[in-house]
Amino acid sequence: MPRRTIIIEKNEIKLYILYLFRLFEKIGQEVDFDTLSEVVMWEGAVNHFDFAESFAELLDSGSIVSYSGDNGREYYVISEKGTIIIDNMADVLLADVRDNTMRALMRYISYKKDGSVYTNNVVPEDGGWRIKCALRIKDKDMVSFTIYSDNKQYLEKISLNFGERAEKIINSIVGLATGDVNFLV
Repeated sequence: MPRRTIIIEKNEIKLYILYLFRLFEKIGQEVDFDTLSEVVMWEGAVNHFDFAESFAELLDSGSIVSYSGDNGREYYVISEKGTIIIDNMADVLLADVRDNTMRALMRYISYKKDGSVYTNNVVPEDGGWRIKCALRIKDKDMVSFTIYSDNKQYLEKISLNFGERAEKIINSIVGLATGDVNFLV
């Protein structure tokens, strides 16, 4: 089972941040520090302190620049220098990091747009453990499933897999339930 990749090397963290800025740029969304930080934390690939330090270094080097938005808030964009760096170096980032980053950004945008979020948690129950995985929209479970086991590690593997592939898993469950399983063939 694939594991979430944690980035600890400073230059890779900087490339990761620049890659995230390119994604924001492509979807045309303004980025403030809180938004960027939230997406990075959702992804979980970078420690918050390493992220903040690398962000500051990118700002100091001119790879990202700040501007004042119409609402008076401070926003950031990737500069021409940063664009050249990421366009030439994106392949240094592992493919799963790039894919997970795109998923984290899409989840964040979906959450901000309609309040949807994928959740999962493992809790003790009757001498064993139960995991509940769900797609929640505005505090209501739209699709959910639970699994009981006496093996907590088994459920933690399910939790990790759901965290990385929530959209595909939920879509598959709905597809199976409705009989629309063409995507499986």
